[in-house]
This record gives sequence, structure tokens and C-alpha cells, in this order.
Amino acid sequence: MNMYKPFQGLCLGLALLSLSGCLDNDDDDPVTNPVDQSTTVTVTPSLGLIKNADVQLLTLANKQVVEGATGSTGDDGTATITVPSGTTGPFIIEVKPTSESEYFDESKGQFLPLPSTTTLRAVMASLQNQVGVTTLTEIAANSIISANVVDATSVNAVNEQIKNALAPALDSILQAPQLVSENVAGSINNDQAGIYATTLAGLAKLGSSQDNPAIAILNSLKADFLDNVLDGKVGDQVFENPVYNAETFVSDLSSQISAYANSFGVEALSADVNGIFSLDDIKKTLEGLEEILKDLNLDDISFDFIPGGLIPGGDDDDDDDQGSDDIVPTLTITGTSTTAGISVNLPEIKLENIPAPNPEDLGEIEKEIKTQIESQGITVSNFSFQLVSADESKLVVSVQYTISTQGVTSTSDLTYTWTPGYSGDSDDDSDDSSDMLPDALKGKSFSLTFAMSASGSSYSDGQVVQFTFSSSGALFIDPNPEANDGSEIQINEFEKVGSEYIYNDEANGFKYAVAVLNDKFHEVNLSTSESTFLGQFTEKSTDGAVENLELVTAFANTYTVTGDGHSEAL
Repeated sequence: MNMYKPFQGLCLGLALLSLSGCLDNDDDDPVTNPVDQSTTVTVTPSLGLIKNADVQLLTLANKQVVEGATGSTGDDGTATITVPSGTTGPFIIEVKPTSESEYFDESKGQFLPLPSTTTLRAVMASLQNQVGVTTLTEIAANSIISANVVDATSVNAVNEQIKNALAPALDSILQAPQLVSENVAGSINNDQAGIYATTLAGLAKLGSSQDNPAIAILNSLKADFLDNVLDGKVGDQVFENPVYNAETFVSDLSSQISAYANSFGVEALSADVNGIFSLDDIKKTLEGLEEILKDLNLDDISFDFIPGGLIPGGDDDDDDDQGSDDIVPTLTITGTSTTAGISVNLPEIKLENIPAPNPEDLGEIEKEIKTQIESQGITVSNFSFQLVSADESKLVVSVQYTISTQGVTSTSDLTYTWTPGYSGDSDDDSDDSSDMLPDALKGKSFSLTFAMSASGSSYSDGQVVQFTFSSSGALFIDPNPEANDGSEIQINEFEKVGSEYIYNDEANGFKYAVAVLNDKFHEVNLSTSESTFLGQFTEKSTDGAVENLELVTAFANTYTVTGDGHSEAL
């Protein structure tokens, strides 16, 4: 059941969180010990290649520059710094523009001045001989530094989450990328450095409408990710002039990455990128970061670096309405973790825009989550994902498992509680429920078969498609459920017309009319945006049963058929 892929990463994140305390209590942790001897570090900043920029090393705890640990990228785009013995990490690598600094913008295909206001950093838990400083490391560093995070484990966790969200093909966002300049044509490597360069180029090309595309994307994304959701907002404030479309970011980035790889004629690299870049989850909350970044206060952060600035969110009215407009479906996770006989209460986690699963699918969800965790090299036992209760107000699931990693075993006993949301504006003086889905749809998932395909349809006869309705009214469509690669289409709003709920897929030029009869799901009719009928989705009959038979028998003896040779009641 691919729509529940976020739970896989979530359970994995909670599993690692439950172990983090016992793994980090060693006073001899080498990550935070002082450097035993002077260490040479080669720094490779990249937006493409960056010329003539200064590089310096700071300690994360006090944000002070380490004496002597400085250098310059020169014309070749790399800098070598020497870290003296006795220096204690974690560390910040910071790139400082000079009056002579330039960077090669892959979107423009030329060197551009590197603005003096540009901030480009990477945060390392411990020193490494080679380190890249890129758009991705700045996104992570901005969150780490803004939230005043200083411990090595949290630094590693944030870096890993940003990698998983934006560049899952990479081993680490701290590795050095291949540098791209005007002389690189035809020489992108089919390796980790080349894939990193391709990723950065794809990001830069999303900002092609800007004067400095790579920097515009850098600034927008690092602000967007501060609230752990890719939505074109910082908290409730939206970007005034967004550089990218948050709704289509996944497909847009994938297309740019693929096109860039193909432009160099490196077919193997293109295949690798297309096969590895599964970016469905970046629009959902980045699980595991809420507790790490709990001290981050968005009100205290200046966002002057965002192209176009921000538009304050909230209601435009000046009334005292504190109502529940736009309440979203929320997953709340609580529970305990027991390691070496010691139980601790895990911090409560709240995730928004997570629709409740269909209770009938819990067995398959359990199997998928366990498989995903084990694929990370973690041993899982006694795993269960069991329904506790389900009604209109909430769905409660008990999640239990035992994991073992790094020689440590931990048992977690968690409770997942989903509460529904409501979309649209509400009026306290009315009982209008036209902006809410009926019980026949909300929080439910349907496997439907397409038929009566007409010219112009993007579906074929007999194609099975998964339709999932969140309690807040959003529709998730997966055209290929068997691939288990996530819902490809998300439509957040609907219009109620008679007994139908109309979802307009503006990006692809289609409308989905969801019909509900006698308080039961009936069918989905597909049409163009201009209302030309293209086909119909219905539930497939099983074991010889006729789907929705009760919708017919409910009207027995109601209608009379007359004609030659006929005169009978139906």
C-alpha cells in the first residue's frame, strides 16, 4: 500500500531515536573528542565551481573561527585548510564570498558574480579529509544553526534527512561533488561525484527564471525546509514570488536531473538517476526532525535572503475568529522505549497532512514497514501494527517492535493516533457541510479499474488505479499501485456538484468526478478540463459478486418497464 511509505521512514526514525540515548552516552565518544593531531581538509564548494572565495572552519558550539583553519578556492574551485590539534567538533565549514568571487551557474551556462550576501555552509559531526559545501549542505546547516543544535548525533541526523529528501542517490551530502564549469561538457562521471553534480545542476535549472538561478533555489529551499515541509512557506507565511512550484517540485526536479544527465550523453548516469531518485516523500513532513529542531523559533529568523520575501499568513479578516478553519489530518505518536531494562518516554511527535490508513490494510502496512527497516541493516523482531479503535473522531493503532543495531537492542511500544481534518472556510453561524467529504470517502482508499477509455485519456482499459481520500478532502491517485512507488497525483481541493465531488487536476488537464449514491462510493468519471468524457473508474467485481448491487435492489418494484412484450415492475 504505497501511500503509507512515510510510515516506513517514520518507524525507522523512531527506531533510531529510541537507540540514540544509549548510543550517545559514552563519554569517550570520538566524534566530540578534540583532534589528536593537525588534520588537512580539502573543501569543495559547489553551486557549480566557485572561484576565489574564502573558506574558514568554525566550531559549532560557539560559532568561533578556528585559528589558522582558513583558505581560498582560487581558480580551481577547491581550498585546503589545516585544522590544528586540540580542536573540538562538531564543525562548520563556511564559504565567504570576496569581491573577486564567481560561480558557474549550470542554468545560465556561464560564470556569474557570487553575491556578497551568499551564505554557503556545511556542518560536520567530525572532520573528514574531503568535504563538499553545496545547496544541500546549506539547507541542513541553516536548520542546524538556526535551532542551535550542537551535538554530533543530531548533526548527522539532519544531514541524513536532507539527503533522503532531496538526494537519496547519494551516500552523503558532505561528500565532494564533481565541479562543473564551462570546460566540463561531456565529462560528467557516472559515480557519486557525478550524480551529486547532476543533482545540483537539476536544482539550479529549476530557478532558470531568476538572475542567479542556483542562488535563488538555494535561498528558497533552505527557508522552505525550516518547518520540515516543502510547501513554499515558512510556517504560515508564503513566498511572495516563489522560484519553484511546490506542488510540482518532485516531477520538475526529476525531469531536470534526467535532462541534464542526457545532455552529456551519459546514458548509464541517466538510468541510475531515474532509478534512484524517488522523491515522493519530500512534500511530506520530514520525520524525525521535530524533536531535533524543537528550539527553532521561526519568528526570530530573518528571511531577507528569500527572493521576493514572504507574505504573512493567517486570516485576512480582522475579526476574532480563532476557529478551526483548515484543520488538517494529524498523526500523533507517543510511547516508550526500553533499552537494557530502562524505559524512557519518547517525545510526542505530531505530523500534519498524514491521512489515516484503511484499517483493512494494516497487515500489509506492517509488512512493508518491517521490510523497509530491515533494508537499513537493522534487525527487527516482534513487530506488530494492530488496530486499537476506529471511529469518526480518530483511528488508533498500536505499534510495537524490537530492533538491534550496533550491538544494542531496544524495544518500543508506541501509539499512533490519527485525527481527521476539515478543509475550507467554516462559518460558525451555519451548518453547511458542502466543503467536507462524506463518510463514504473520507479517510478511505479504493482500488478501481478503468474502462471505456476514450482518445486523450492517460489511462488504459483494465488499468487498476488507487484512489485515496484524506479526511481533510485531499485526493491521492496512484496510477500503478503494484509498483509501490508512491502516489503520483495529489489534488488538495474539490467542488461539490450534486452528488459528485469534482477534483480538478489543473497540472494535467483532467477532472475527476467522484460519485456517491445512497451514502456509498459509486464511481469516478474522468473528463478533460473542458468536460469531455474520457472514461470511468469502478470497483472490480470479485467472486462473481456484483459491486454496489444494493444500489439497484434498493429500488426494487419502483420502476415499471412497458413495451412490446413487456409490462413488469422492476
